[in-house]
Amino acid sequence: SFNRSAERIEALVSAHKMLLANASHELRTPLSRIRLGIELLKQGPDQKREQALTNDIAELDQLIDEILLSSRLDAIGKLEVREPVDLLGLAAEECARFPGVTLDGSAAMIDGDPRLLRRLIRNLLENAARHGKPPVTVSLQQVGQRFELTVADGGSGIPASDRDKIFEPFKKSSAESATGTGLGLTLVRQIAARHGGDAVYQATATGGSEFRVSLPTRANS
Repeated sequence: SFNRSAERIEALVSAHKMLLANASHELRTPLSRIRLGIELLKQGPDQKREQALTNDIAELDQLIDEILLSSRLDAIGKLEVREPVDLLGLAAEECARFPGVTLDGSAAMIDGDPRLLRRLIRNLLENAARHGKPPVTVSLQQVGQRFELTVADGGSGIPASDRDKIFEPFKKSSAESATGTGLGLTLVRQIAARHGGDAVYQATATGGSEFRVSLPTRANS
């Protein structure tokens, strides 16, 4: 038991060192753009530059938030909040934020943290909006004692060489359209794991992307 605990601590320390190293690299890009934008604004007001600064600050804020959340999920052994959650209701609310997304599913009550589960769904939808193409479809079905949440898009998919690493921190696809913090899909898998589930990727029949999250049903369901 002591050896297992020591190995767990060593793995956490190693993961946090890697996360910090990658984070410091990723933080430099928006910080450099903000610094440059401030210098350019000293020459006179410019609406486009002001908007670019606002976007860079929002990107920086999102990156810091996701780094902190990922680090906390690595550190905790169990969920800090566990309550009945209407997964279909959460999915419907998040899909309404993205135009053109269709939702098909049946009632799905699970035990979990609603804030984290909302983040999981939102990250998948943002990923589809950023890297995929319409149509974006979301489905939620019960398969045995688990619920499967699927988010699919009609884009060009992820190159086969990148599919094994897309859930790793800051591992972005080599596709030209690869943008974002590089932590969105990492958080999806971390949140799924904290709820006793998993997240996987597969290509659709038309070559698009499909992300499937499997979560256990409620214990008394």
